[in-house]
Amino acid sequence: MSEDTVVLGTAIVRESRLFVACRSQPPSMAGYWELPGAETRGDERDTLDDFFKHEFGVGLSCVDQLLSDRTILGWQDADDNPVRAVLRVWRCQLPSEATFDLDLGDPRPSGYRYDDAGWVPLDDLDSIGPWRDEARMAAAEIADYYFADVVWQSAD
Repeated sequence: MSEDTVVLGTAIVRESRLFVACRSQPPSMAGYWELPGAETRGDERDTLDDFFKHEFGVGLSCVDQLLSDRTILGWQDADDNPVRAVLRVWRCQLPSEATFDLDLGDPRPSGYRYDDAGWVPLDDLDSIGPWRDEARMAAAEIADYYFADVVWQSAD
C-alpha cells in the first residue's frame, strides 16, 4: 500500500483572524475555502515558503506543526485520480515588516491555485464558505488553540 500524500496547510493568524483561501482548481475543489498550502514530498518548511512566494508573492516562516494529521476525503492527484491524503497544519508567520490590508484579503493570490483569499474572524469561521470539510474542522481547532494560548495571542 502506498504512503498517504501529505498536504500542508497553514495556520496564519493576525488580529484574531485566520488567513484562508478559496480554490480555483482542480475543478473538484474549486469554490471551496481552505487553509492555503501545498502537497509536499520534501522539506515541509521549504515547501510552504516556496508555495507562498509563488502563490501570494510573500515568503513565510513555519513555527511548528500545530495539529495531528487529518484524513482528507476526495483528494485527487494531478491526473484526477483519487489518492489517500492527510492534511498537516503548520503554524506560520508572514514577515513582521510586511503590511497587509486584512479587510481587503491581502496578500492576494496569483490565481494559479486560488482565486480569492481573506482573513476570517476566529470567532466567526462560518462567515465564509463553503469550506472543505477537513479544513473547517482544522480551523475550529486552530481557533481553540489560539484562544487558549496567551503567548500566541500576544505574538499576533
